[in-house]
Amino acid sequence: MTRSGHDSSYRTISGRLQQHWLISLGVISLTLVGGASVQAGSLSLNHEAKIGYDFGGMRVPRWSGGALVNFVSNQTAAPTLLSFDDQGRQLQAIVFTIPDAEMIDLDDIARSPDGSLAVCGKAFDHSGPGAGFIAVTSPTGDQATTVRLYPYYPTGITFASDGTIWTLGLEIVNGTEKNPGVNPEDGVIRNFDRTGKLLRWYVPRSSISSPILVHNGYIASSNGRVGWYTGPVGGPGSEYYEIHSDGMVRKRPSIALSKSEYVTGLALTDDGTTYVTTSDNKNHLGRLLAISSTAQEWTAELPPDQLKRVDLSGGEGRRLVFHPNRFTLTFVDVSR
Repeated sequence: MTRSGHDSSYRTISGRLQQHWLISLGVISLTLVGGASVQAGSLSLNHEAKIGYDFGGMRVPRWSGGALVNFVSNQTAAPTLLSFDDQGRQLQAIVFTIPDAEMIDLDDIARSPDGSLAVCGKAFDHSGPGAGFIAVTSPTGDQATTVRLYPYYPTGITFASDGTIWTLGLEIVNGTEKNPGVNPEDGVIRNFDRTGKLLRWYVPRSSISSPILVHNGYIASSNGRVGWYTGPVGGPGSEYYEIHSDGMVRKRPSIALSKSEYVTGLALTDDGTTYVTTSDNKNHLGRLLAISSTAQEWTAELPPDQLKRVDLSGGEGRRLVFHPNRFTLTFVDVSR
């Protein structure tokens, strides 16, 4: 939308009914290189579900708030928000619109256990300039509150366990961070209530060496903590932060990635463990790594034998969700 000020906002409704990392079908072998194996048997297969929707070539869907969520028809005036339950059944689809927006470019989507969906991205009107926003639908999907966040542009979003919304993003004015309207001491991680009111922010932009670390990161949450795995998602140089409900920010140990290895997913479970999957297409290898709340290094986790490809779609409670191919979800129980 037209840039008219830092605090302006707008509301809209979403209709009823009815590029980032892309889904690929490469064959990846599992490996435990780069860390001591966690005790075998701590992960066990629960069940698999088939999704009757082809996401091939699209943004990889994520598991969030009890459902697989994604969006299609992006960069149009009315993207569609999709959800699927843990049996692969499609839930209510939502056509998302913003009044006067000629094009909506969504960057991320998350779901609350009550069925509400949150999206973030940029919206453009006839005048051309786009503005960052977050939007939250009602659990029934028949309305949404959309809040303009200029000059902040969120690219990642998640619901916390207390129902608030957390985002990952940058402030940009006239296409640059160097503009006087950008405050480098403002946080890249921000916490909002359901109405879009800013509650608090964390990790000042001045403490981050490059915008690449923000643009290409992952954000997830579970049981009183939010995890941010920074970019670049490929090769060395990434970092991992945790923000706890009491406001404590912890910078955790980094993962040692090879030059051809990249991160494919992030998940947090209620026992305080964080999981990351990586893929090395050059060497046809994949890794599942974990770090507990008290550990000082990441260790390699041994996935169930039935899981031939490790790409995390997300996690919640005491289970992880993988997408071994674009039609399948694999649910794995955690028992540490």
